[in-house]
Amino acid sequence: MAKKRKVKKNTKKQKNPTLLLLSIVVIAGAGIYFMMGGSKDNLPENIPLPDYAYKSERVLTAYKIAVAYPEIGKAVPCYCGCKDVRTPQFPTGHKNLYNCFLDDLGRFTSHGANCFICVDEMLESYEMYKKGYSLREIRAAIDGKYAGKYADPTPTPPV
Repeated sequence: MAKKRKVKKNTKKQKNPTLLLLSIVVIAGAGIYFMMGGSKDNLPENIPLPDYAYKSERVLTAYKIAVAYPEIGKAVPCYCGCKDVRTPQFPTGHKNLYNCFLDDLGRFTSHGANCFICVDEMLESYEMYKKGYSLREIRAAIDGKYAGKYADPTPTPPV
């Protein structure tokens, strides 16, 4: 007489493939979001900045932008009147918004830490840059907003 074998029933619950797929999509989406700049900012955290850059969160962010994205500040004129401010670091005055934060040799200047116009222009320019505006479009927007409102702009060449 042949023995009957007992067939074991699989008592483990089957994983829900839909839930697994959804989890993978959410995790992958979050990774792409942060890699593509969806995080608060793509600004460097560990860069040495002078003490005056820590005056406020807005000032700190403006200095980080100037260091990380010099092309923005170099394409945009400043309207605070700094084109006429002569110092040993700037014997002919500032040439662009970048000079409110750093000179042409990459040395820091305290001007931007003490000027709300410079900070506002840098933050606004960066927001447009993050949205994909070209430097030319950023320049046009800043010119449109600030021209005639404060001082004459720095002699920043067109982009």
